[in-house]
Amino acid sequence: MLSAILMAGYSNKREVKKYGRIVAENYGQKFIESGYKPLREFNTLKDGKEERKPLIQYTLENLFASDLIDDIIIVGHQMLLEQRLGNLINKFEKPCCIVNQNSKIPSNVVERFNIIHTKVKQSSIAGNLIKGYAASSAFKDRKHALFVASDSPLTTKIFIEHFLNIMQKNQEPAAIVFPAVFIDDDRDKLGRYPLKLVNDTEYQLSDKKDGYDRQGFRLSSLMYANPHLFNINTVNAAYGLRKCLNPNVQLKLFRITRSLGYPNVYSKYFLKKNLSVKEVENIISEFFGGRVKLIPMIGEEATYDYDGTDSEYLMITDMLNIA
Repeated sequence: MLSAILMAGYSNKREVKKYGRIVAENYGQKFIESGYKPLREFNTLKDGKEERKPLIQYTLENLFASDLIDDIIIVGHQMLLEQRLGNLINKFEKPCCIVNQNSKIPSNVVERFNIIHTKVKQSSIAGNLIKGYAASSAFKDRKHALFVASDSPLTTKIFIEHFLNIMQKNQEPAAIVFPAVFIDDDRDKLGRYPLKLVNDTEYQLSDKKDGYDRQGFRLSSLMYANPHLFNINTVNAAYGLRKCLNPNVQLKLFRITRSLGYPNVYSKYFLKKNLSVKEVENIISEFFGGRVKLIPMIGEEATYDYDGTDSEYLMITDMLNIA
């Protein structure tokens, strides 16, 4: 049995405006989102006919179609999701329920995971993650679940199942496992820079490397994790560091790594340029309080998440019509 938790949370208008300013200042992009992003509709052509689908539906349909997924939990704006996706969900026999992101974290869940309310607010990414997990069959069995972002419509069923097949072959999976997607160029097709690392794992994908023996990687929309095996109170802080090309975030990140016992990360990445995948695993493991593993994989399209900019909307729409 494998549960999938589809993360479809949303921010209030003030947070959206603040994020829009950050995008404009640091990335030079025009932020166009003002509503509920998971239901932003994209136009695609199917059998010669134009079709409009909300962003989340692309991923949801793949989860329903996969025989490796037994139950699906969606966490987000319950009323809007039920109105827009209710008929679709009812067409499938696979169990699927929607959890309201504004609902409280159940007291038994707070107790089981030693949740600190100041670090895990109920509608935060960590709050949504743990509420979704608590509603799944994986929670009852204390097993890993597949956590999936709702904003990556080009993540295919093939990519999802390839990742899960790798996990099934792993007898003792880490607390958290991320696909580290190989990026073949200095930037991906959305113009974003990859993280350059020495690939010292068993998963060797290409001979193409830079002058420092490094390859480029970006995280996909997937995470295979068991909250019983790591500290859930660290999740929101980690999520806030995901935009690591922002100079302010870089400084904060390197202060954190220094406090974890890795004082030379800045030098290793920017000067010596020899930071490796396994070293990143060790650092992140220290932060989460549980073993973290990165699995290098092929599938650049699985990294194309829609953050809410006009250029992303246009480019992802074009890619959906090619796929």
